[in-house]
Amino acid sequence: MEVPDEDLSTLTDVERFALGFAGWMNGSLRRNQVRHWINTNIHRRILTLLTGRRIHLVGIEKMRTLRPDRGVLIASNHRSFLDQYITGSYLYQNVSHWKQFFFPVRSGFWYETRLGVLLNLLVSTSSMFPPIFRAREKRGVTRVGLRWLADKLANPNTLVGIHPEGTRSNKEDPYELLPAEPGFGRVVLQSRPIVVPIFANGMGNNAANELKQNFLPNGRPVIIVYGDPVDYSEFDGEDPTLLRNQVKVGRKVLAEVAKLAEVERALRHQLRPGSVKPPSELSRESQTGSV
Repeated sequence: MEVPDEDLSTLTDVERFALGFAGWMNGSLRRNQVRHWINTNIHRRILTLLTGRRIHLVGIEKMRTLRPDRGVLIASNHRSFLDQYITGSYLYQNVSHWKQFFFPVRSGFWYETRLGVLLNLLVSTSSMFPPIFRAREKRGVTRVGLRWLADKLANPNTLVGIHPEGTRSNKEDPYELLPAEPGFGRVVLQSRPIVVPIFANGMGNNAANELKQNFLPNGRPVIIVYGDPVDYSEFDGEDPTLLRNQVKVGRKVLAEVAKLAEVERALRHQLRPGSVKPPSELSRESQTGSV
């Protein structure tokens, strides 16, 4: 990812190093193959240890039968720091379409601190890329990153995960979504990927507690509902730089996520403490409308 010098000059030394290192990690086919191996053989096993006994994948067959002719963007709600890891991990376990996975994050901790740079490498092989800088003077770097992401999404081997809400929701009600951020709509309009809505619920932010939950007889279920690709053809030809278009696309996609939230709510109501109802049965019910 080539960032002009005038934009790089707006970053701190740590931010420049973090951006350069993550860009290098994501910048070649060979390194992406190594990252893919680590994600599929190491990271997914760790996440399975946290959720494997209580996970319910609803509609995962939609992802298996998808035959993408361009990149796929998964748009999910955001309740836990682990959301993107969980959705990505189980996609890697069940679907083999994608050889590279990116999920852009706010620069904050991950690109502004040395610890953040290290953890990005260790927990995601620097897949949290490109960074989104909020400071006005650094938005040039963000625009370069989004153009880079749009180029990657032209490749059907690319999977990108973005939370339309932009930030993690702390609302008490997990089914109450935050408004969509305009930046999400801009990515969709610029790159025209296949957009798949997802609603995930049941994960917390404490890894130790999630491990404990996984081995309790009445551990909290983790339900991930995969939807059908969103038809946003009504926005064909619309200017992706206009705020009103970005907002409209974001609202449309988030409305589909909200529909999946209601499916998840009904399915969760069926699951009583200690339930061993198999995910495949839940998935069939969701398709036949018997929830």
